[in-house]
Amino acid sequence: MRPKWDNLFWYQRASDEGKEQLENNTTKGFLKVLQESDNRLTDSFLKQSLGLAFEDAKFEYDTQVGLNEIPTSEHSVHLAGLSFAGENVARESDPRSGDGTVDGVVTVHSENVPTAIVIEVKTERDRLSLTQMGKYRGELGLTDDELCHGISWLDIYELLENYRERTKNDIDRFLLEEFTDYLELMRMVPFRGFDRDKLSGSGVGEYRKTMLRGVDQTNPGIFSQALYESRGNYDLGNFTATSNQRSREVHLVDSEELENGIFQRLRHFSAGFWHPAKFSVQLYIPNRIVSNIVRRGSSELKPEFKRVMLDALSELDGIELTREDNPFYYLRYQRNIQQANDRERQTTTFHADSVIYMPGVDEASITDRLGVIGRAVRETTDANIGHEKSFVIEKQIPYGSDLIEKKELVDWTLEYFQTLLPVYEYFAE
Repeated sequence: MRPKWDNLFWYQRASDEGKEQLENNTTKGFLKVLQESDNRLTDSFLKQSLGLAFEDAKFEYDTQVGLNEIPTSEHSVHLAGLSFAGENVARESDPRSGDGTVDGVVTVHSENVPTAIVIEVKTERDRLSLTQMGKYRGELGLTDDELCHGISWLDIYELLENYRERTKNDIDRFLLEEFTDYLELMRMVPFRGFDRDKLSGSGVGEYRKTMLRGVDQTNPGIFSQALYESRGNYDLGNFTATSNQRSREVHLVDSEELENGIFQRLRHFSAGFWHPAKFSVQLYIPNRIVSNIVRRGSSELKPEFKRVMLDALSELDGIELTREDNPFYYLRYQRNIQQANDRERQTTTFHADSVIYMPGVDEASITDRLGVIGRAVRETTDANIGHEKSFVIEKQIPYGSDLIEKKELVDWTLEYFQTLLPVYEYFAE
């Protein structure tokens, strides 16, 4: 069964018209997890998310509660909005009158006056409404800003994950994992790292799509979305994150060039799983190869190419992906052989030559290795071997590396791309 259909909390909707049902389903799922788990989980939720602590409390969990059903005169009331951003919209809203139904209520019974935690939920990347939260605030009589709260789904995810790691109850562990997986499937939490088990399981193809599907497709992948949202911090603001239907990798491509050109002929950065058991990032150059690498009619490197490469490679020494346990970068010149009647994408790639760069290599040695690339460029050109050609600078990260499971992998990938921007720009000339 595909991962999303296998998930206990997955809800299929036909269109955006099903947003309300999706919010209801998500609220029910979250409250059901709290209800069926040990009370300590609800205690932790109230303390960490709302700053509330109770002694020997008992809890009631309800969904779809009318505003007029909440006994505000008999209960202490708090209003909490759950969303991707976790903004405290209720605190910023102006109280107003109106009727309505809230997504959920957790009622706390302890030695003191009962406390009602009124919950409003937004799913995916949707934001809470000032009008809606103002109406709830007005009808619940909440004049004190301290009774209004904003909670992110990431806060909930981390709460459930931390509790799952501590509990020994198998049922609790199952429910918690199912709901955190659901939050990921629904893109309600940012990228948290890749799951090694899912990368090697039977549903790996579908899992990759949930991570790497381009932002130009329905339901963009979590990793792709994170790259896209952070790209401006790394001088890549004019790039978009795109993928094909297989979504085995995501590509950062100049938006204007993609709109006006053919992807296979465009310079781009890529991240994904095209090597077995490895996550890879690369700069891919498919044009102006010969004229920018070697002198005309010679295998001698162009001075400009040598300079930009020496500068870029030295900059790679200082980035996070250059680890002592895996310091290698691969530079290769490729040719694609296209068989008769094959479609444009159906080509066989072979490495005309490939060299390895690692920190600590002196300039003379680097120049020698770049010279290997230069000779490969000249020899395959003179022999007219292959059709399409490309120059690639690639970093490979084995699944066994702890980098795979780090949320910082998004920033480290973009840092790698940014470091190679001078090389990318050089091949535009």
